[in-house]
Parts: sequence; structure tokens; C-alpha cells
Amino acid sequence: MDDDEGTREAEALRRDRERAERAQAKEADRLRRELEKIDRDAERSAQKEAERLRKDAERLERDRLRAEQDLAKEAERRRTEREREAQQAVKEAARQLREAEKAQRAAALAQQQAAREAEKARRQAVRVAGSESASVELPPGIAVLWRTPAEGRPGPRPSLTLEQIADAGIALADAEGLDAVSMARLAESLGFTTMSLYRYVSSKDEVLSLMSDRAGGRPPVLGPEVGGWRERLELILAIQQPVLRAHPWLARTTTVLHAVGPGRLAWMEAMLAALDETPLSERQKVGAIGLLATHALDQLRVTEELTGSARTSAVGTAGGVDEAPDLGALIDVLASPSAHPALLRASAAGAFSFGPDDRDEDREGLDFGTVLILDGIERLVALAGQAV
Repeated sequence: MDDDEGTREAEALRRDRERAERAQAKEADRLRRELEKIDRDAERSAQKEAERLRKDAERLERDRLRAEQDLAKEAERRRTEREREAQQAVKEAARQLREAEKAQRAAALAQQQAAREAEKARRQAVRVAGSESASVELPPGIAVLWRTPAEGRPGPRPSLTLEQIADAGIALADAEGLDAVSMARLAESLGFTTMSLYRYVSSKDEVLSLMSDRAGGRPPVLGPEVGGWRERLELILAIQQPVLRAHPWLARTTTVLHAVGPGRLAWMEAMLAALDETPLSERQKVGAIGLLATHALDQLRVTEELTGSARTSAVGTAGGVDEAPDLGALIDVLASPSAHPALLRASAAGAFSFGPDDRDEDREGLDFGTVLILDGIERLVALAGQAV
């Protein structure tokens, strides 16, 4: 009996132990699942937090980039605005400069007209005084520029003036070239006979002298308000260039060099006066303006010869046309790359084109040679200033 009870108790204890073990195993499994759940939750939270932080970092980076782009755009906008304002300022300054130059030219032309009137009155006074007193005898080609023309004989026709004769000669030379000017053609254009024309001028040379002096006109009267010596010379030369281009035949006659009339003296006076305040000697001043005048006539002579040859080209014996040779084209044919590379480069760049339309600079500007001479004078003035 006691054994059965002990067995039952042992069995009960075994079952209780097994239940306790199963309960412990369940509790352990529950705890394990809880821990796993906690780990999973913690990992998910960490991932979410990391993702949130990553998104925040990306958002901050986007905001930073956007801010930098906005700053760059603003800086570019301000730079563009400054450039536009600077361009507008440059354009406005250029416009004002053009207006000032236009006004300056207008004033110079007005001064030139006034100088012509004053010169005309002075010449009249000189003529009156010269008729009453002895004067130095001048060569005929020059004397005609300083005298009142002899009156024509009374008759139905009005008498001529030297200015009318000069204007008629200028019109012929401008239209047909210097070779078209003859006493017969001149008399015909004026409505006079050739013999009656000789009552006012003694020769064609006197006519050419009158034409040269009158065609050149008068220079403007310039003072320090225009600027320094170079500004004044540049303005005088700029006004002179269109006058020369209007009468290219001036380069074909040596009369212009010897026709020391009121016009030529006025141009010489204006150019020399522009150099008054420089430390150059009088000989250097005369040499400088002589070089400028010679260059201007040389440039005009080249242009006139080319354009004149094209205008007066003659029909050859075979019926063809003898045209003026193109120096650049000749160089292209005759020069070789091995012996004349520099010539060929210059020809390819059009450097041997000397026609009136083949100019690198603006037609209202000064040509390269004139600027080069002015640069040389400027250097001479600087050296003379250092020596003082």
C-alpha cells in the first residue's frame, strides 16, 4: 500500500515537474519571442530613424544646393545688370562724344566760313593797298592768287571773277579729270570765248593755281578748347581728308605745291599753330606738317591713279580694255611661297588694295600712315620735352 502511494506521489511529482518544465519552456519561449519582437521593433525603429535622418540630410543638401544656385543666379543677374549698365554708359558716352564731335565740326565749319569772309575782306584791303603802293613782284602763278582780276571790257556780258573761273575749272576736273581742263573747255563752260578768257588769266597754270587754292578751302580756327596739339591736328586732318577726296585731281598737279595762296597759307598756319605749345623747334614743326601734307597727297595720288585709270581705260588695238593692273593680283601670280611668303600673306589679307573703298578704317577716320606720322611726332615732342 505504501509503495503504491509512493509511486503515485512520485508520478505526481514527475508530472508536476514536467508541467513546471513545460511552463518554464513556454515562458522561456515567450520571453524569447518578446526579445525577438523587441529586437525587431528596435531594428525597425533604428531603420526608420536612419531613413528619416537620411531624408533630412538629403533635404538639407537640396536646400543648400538650391540656396547656392539662387545665390549664383542672383550674382549672375547682378553681373549681367552691371555689364548692361556699363554697356549703356559706354554707348551713352560714345553718343555724347559723337554729338560733341558733330557740334565741334559744325563750329569748325562756322569758324571756317567766318575765316573765309575775314580773309576775303583782308584780301580786298591788300588789293586796295597794293594798287596804291609798290609791292614785291610775285611769279604769275602766285600773283594771280593775290590780285583782283582785271575787269572785262564793257559789253552786254557780265565780267568774270577769278572765283567763277576757278569754280568752273574745279567742276570740269571733278567731273572729267584734270586733263579735261583747257582754256577752250573752260571758256565754253563759262559762256565766253577763249580769247576773252585771257583778259582775266594769262595761262592754264594760273587757272590751276586758282583751282588748287580754292578747292582746298579754308581750315577751321581751333583753340585750346579742342584739346592738345594732337587733337587739333587730328581734327584739321579729318576735315581736310573729305576735301581732298572730293577733288582727287589735286594730287596730279604740282601746282598745289607751288600755289602759295590764301588757302594754302591758312592751312599751314592752322597746322603750325596746333604745334605752338610743343617744345619742338620751328624747323621740326615745319618738317612735321610738311610730312603730313606730303603723305596726304601721296595717298590721294595712289587712289586717284587707280580710280582714274579705271575711269579713263582705253580700248586696245584688239578691241580689249587696258585696265589698271591690280598689284595684289600681280603678286599672287608672280610671287612664290618659298621666296615671297610675306608678300603672299599680305596680298591674301588685301593689304595691296588701294582703292577708295579698300580701307581698313572708317572713311571718316585717319588712315594708318597719318596715324603713324602723328605717333612719330608725339614721340618727338616727348623727347624734346625731356631735353628741356
